[in-house]
Amino acid sequence: MYSTFKVKKNAGTYSDTIEAFGLANLIREIQSKANLPRPKLWIEDKGLHYELVSKPEITDEQLSRLKYFPLFEYVIRKASDTFEDDYFNYPQQRELKKERQELVQKAYSEFAGKEKAEQLKKRLKEIERIYSEEKYVSPQLDVYSQMITPNNFTGFDKLYKNLSSNKEAFANIIKAILDYYTDRKVDLDTKSLKPFTDSVTALQIYNPTTGKGQNKGKASGASAGPVKLNWIGETMKISGAITNMLCQLVKVGSSYDLKVVVPDFRKTEYGRQQDIVLGFKKNIKGNTPLKVDILNLLIANKQLIEYTDEFKNFKARNILSGLHSTYQKDLGQNKAVVNISKLQTPSFIEFNTEDEAKDWVEFLNEQINIIGSIEELGDATQGLIAYRTFFTSSHFPSWTKFIFWYNEHIMSNFSKNRFALPFKIKSLHKLLKNTTMSEFKISEIISNEGFQRVAYAIRKSTVTLQYTPKDQRRFEIRYGVAQTLQNKSKSATELAAFIGEFIGTYNTETARKAELGKGYRKPVREDHLNDFYSLLDNHPSRVVGALLASYGFALEEKEATKVEQKDETTETTDNNQ
Repeated sequence: MYSTFKVKKNAGTYSDTIEAFGLANLIREIQSKANLPRPKLWIEDKGLHYELVSKPEITDEQLSRLKYFPLFEYVIRKASDTFEDDYFNYPQQRELKKERQELVQKAYSEFAGKEKAEQLKKRLKEIERIYSEEKYVSPQLDVYSQMITPNNFTGFDKLYKNLSSNKEAFANIIKAILDYYTDRKVDLDTKSLKPFTDSVTALQIYNPTTGKGQNKGKASGASAGPVKLNWIGETMKISGAITNMLCQLVKVGSSYDLKVVVPDFRKTEYGRQQDIVLGFKKNIKGNTPLKVDILNLLIANKQLIEYTDEFKNFKARNILSGLHSTYQKDLGQNKAVVNISKLQTPSFIEFNTEDEAKDWVEFLNEQINIIGSIEELGDATQGLIAYRTFFTSSHFPSWTKFIFWYNEHIMSNFSKNRFALPFKIKSLHKLLKNTTMSEFKISEIISNEGFQRVAYAIRKSTVTLQYTPKDQRRFEIRYGVAQTLQNKSKSATELAAFIGEFIGTYNTETARKAELGKGYRKPVREDHLNDFYSLLDNHPSRVVGALLASYGFALEEKEATKVEQKDETTETTDNNQ
């Protein structure tokens, strides 16, 4: 009987993760071939290993009746190549992907301008339908594009043929694989099989940290010879990579480097996990290093929520722990791993009802649009780094760095007639209301009536006016508020003085326009100011200032609906070589 399997974490990178998912692919296929009643397969991260549990159990008798099936599709690299079994047609898929991209770019050129937005949307939807139904572009193309390189293909070919050349011994080979992951003795005489590869060279695409001698993280000798790894683990890694890996090209200057991304789940059912990963890969956006990290995490969490049907006590981090991300620098003939990291799922994505889940999807869509609208150049790099740090660690000081930068970015873009997408107040509240500092909750500040009135005054003097047509503006736009607010927030005294002066001018202008019947906005009363000043007695001025910057440059729901949304599709790139 086989029910529980363990994949040990030997590397601590996505290498272990794709091995676990490769084994999951195999178990699910065995469940299917054995016609198990209502099969379930759970995958859980147990810390030192991944645990896979099959329900119902797989019996020795079921294994003995297994007929040959490939553990993953073979790939042909040239249009003239042929293969006797099912295969992945890389040349054809590459051309279809190119064809689709050309149609998308043509659509953006043909339907440029706000007045043609609906036509563009309709055309893009039709293109997506064509290339998901009539001319299917496989979401596995990005991974196969890496497997066809000479170095990677040799190992791929050998491991595929281990099974395809020994179909009569297939059941015994599969039993050996399952025994390997249940700590049983592996009883397989590979010497009696047709040409069989017991070990293969460790490849960087599946094993980003593996090296020997001078290739090791800590050199152990001058030799740079290859490292050999067991055929079972490497076979599972290929299968897991095809279904669970994202190979994403990122633009650096005039060239492209590679990011390898693998979602890592804490505990999930196999079918749900596959749906999430497939949705994630279909919706990827961006092509510059920082934006790719942020957008990937936003999109992965959005897909996670959209595929959930259990809302009570939902915490995203309890299901998706994060994304493994490895950066590989393009050196011409080869790529060098220069960074290995894990982007953690934020702790604040949690809810209890279906309506709250929908609110989070709306929030994540907004964040995708905001980050997608930022061009990764100049000082934007520091802003994006701060956002990434906040979103992956819930580190509030990083939020303050981002929001101060972003507000200046918004106002600067407005002054130059460029696109900028403010936050929505509703979304900010969802993001920040449960954030806790060491001594207090952020909700203590943002629920204060004085804070809300001061933020309203800033909003009505800056960003709201920017979205009001010039001939309808009744008040002057106050430029420089974002920069001044950042500078004055370093001291409670300076922040209080600045807000007092700002509100004095705001109230005077408000009263003057009201007397002339030329406009109305709510004044800020003295008791409102006193409520606001009381916050500075009990909370760090830097935090209060950052929250003012957050809410003071955001839009009400009604105002936000008037803002033109920018589709990030224009910034995607062909992730396949």
